[in-house]
Amino acid sequence: MVLFESINRLANPNTGTGLTGSRRRRIFVPPSTQRPLFIYGDGDDQRSFLSLIENGSEFESDQDVADVASVSTSRSLPDSLTSAQTTNDQESFHTWLVQEHHRRMSEATSQSEDEEEEEEGGEDGVGRGRGWGGGEENCTREYVHGGRRRASTMSSISSDFPNFVKLRTNPVREAKVLFRHSSPLIITFILEHFFSVVCLIVVGKLGTSELAAVSLATMTTTITFAIFEGTATALDTLCPQSYGARNYKLVSIFVQRCFIFSLVLFIPCGIFWWFSGSILKFVIDDPIVVALTTQFLRILILGAPGYIFFENGKRFLQAQGIFEAGTGILFVSAPINIFMSWFLVWNGKFGLGYIGAPIATVLHFWLLPILLVLYVRFIDGKKCWFGIATVQELTSKWNQIIHLAIPGIIMIESEYMAYEIMTLFASYFGTKPLAAQSAVSSIASLAYMIPFAVSIAASTRIANFIGGQNKTGAVVATKIAMLGGLFVATINSVCLYTFRKQLARIFTDDTEVISLIEQLLNPLVSILQIFDGIASVDSGILRAQGLQKLGGFINFVAYYAFALPLALILSKILNWGLFGLWIGIGCGMFLIAICETILILFTDWEQILIKAGLLYESDNDDDNIF
Repeated sequence: MVLFESINRLANPNTGTGLTGSRRRRIFVPPSTQRPLFIYGDGDDQRSFLSLIENGSEFESDQDVADVASVSTSRSLPDSLTSAQTTNDQESFHTWLVQEHHRRMSEATSQSEDEEEEEEGGEDGVGRGRGWGGGEENCTREYVHGGRRRASTMSSISSDFPNFVKLRTNPVREAKVLFRHSSPLIITFILEHFFSVVCLIVVGKLGTSELAAVSLATMTTTITFAIFEGTATALDTLCPQSYGARNYKLVSIFVQRCFIFSLVLFIPCGIFWWFSGSILKFVIDDPIVVALTTQFLRILILGAPGYIFFENGKRFLQAQGIFEAGTGILFVSAPINIFMSWFLVWNGKFGLGYIGAPIATVLHFWLLPILLVLYVRFIDGKKCWFGIATVQELTSKWNQIIHLAIPGIIMIESEYMAYEIMTLFASYFGTKPLAAQSAVSSIASLAYMIPFAVSIAASTRIANFIGGQNKTGAVVATKIAMLGGLFVATINSVCLYTFRKQLARIFTDDTEVISLIEQLLNPLVSILQIFDGIASVDSGILRAQGLQKLGGFINFVAYYAFALPLALILSKILNWGLFGLWIGIGCGMFLIAICETILILFTDWEQILIKAGLLYESDNDDDNIF
């Protein structure tokens, strides 16, 4: 595997970042056309395609001629530049984007074949590629990868990689793919959800204060980690679209860029964890619980980077259609985590008591990324790894991450916080209602993992098609995803209703609490799982389309401007108790499901494909790939 690509890049003057450098190309969107043209040169020497072609192409220097040559050899133009000046040319512009993809795929594939012939002919390992434009000046950057050279122009296209540009699909095929991809993800998310339960069980036997502290710390970390899960959802759009466009190098850059951004974002969160006692004392009256909670969070700061790495690393593999990796990793780490939790807390000789629980969690958080790296290195996924990116690549274009991450954070955080607020409301009704609410929330959260897994699988598949400018495939995959979401949500509803008595007895032996849990599941909460599941899958489709902003807005308004106020009115003012809470939050789920479904049904696919194509083009331009 390549570790650093910058060494290779520095030695190649034709990449635009070498010792000799080259003139950077930037996207220019004329206000009157809303269509991208490319600007060459600086200051008075700036010109675009429009000026070069339509203004007579008069030049005064050899450098100008060289610029024109580089334009003509590295990039094709739409059939009519005049059409690029109108506002009603989406279809023709999209057609051009598709033609560009096909042309570059063909040239890059031919280039790979030429390099294979050079290797077989005993070349010295330093070959010349034709580049996307066919000119010798566009020499291909090469990397060592598993003993073979890789061309970075199209990120080493191989016939073994799926070609989403040309892939023809049908509903039956997409249903099989969705099932195959979502099945391991369901196990993965359930296992991840299980780890917090292990910590509660292990520490719960130490005492009431310790159990309360772990519960409070778990709630705090859940809310905090939702920020980084939301940030990672930006990769649900960027990575699969890049992979679908067959730009595998860009997948690697996006993941590394998002990881660095998340680490910077964690700095204020880490500071909050360290000084959490100063804030929690206003929420919890027990100073012992506050001290234990603060101790837990301070130790957990060491493990947070490992957790963030794993969340981003999962997207790196999922973008490539590798969904079973997380399941395998968690199957290996789960028994190790259980053993370490018991050993560090309860072992008579080496056990550390309460403090052993956060230490075991930190070790587990770092075990996950280590296993993920080993999986990529020795099993699968390294075809999209091109080494650690340069500092410039890691610290640039953060606006793309932020644009998608903020609504992603809102989408996830709004639901997580809504459940926590419901639990807080339930505490005013007494101990037994609080116990019943905690149990039902846990059941609903666990059931939510199934449609959420389907949403991740669907998001990746649809984004692959969008990146490949394959409208037909994207539409078919979207329809199957929506039907799949409805199916698994209905299954969830039926299971919760059918096994409500058995589920209630798992959490408690108190007959009154059991009765209250059964009443909530019969059938209120069971029915609400249908709307929650549909909303979850719809959110995944919106992420694939790059419409997180709309999804985040819908979620935030539905929960905090409508659902929670209604829940408070029904539960407190009308005295409906827990049923009022769930009716209120359920109305929010229904509103989200309806709004997002309507939004998807009236999708402007042409605009989404153009937006994805321009994102891909702009990133390539910034990296001087053309």
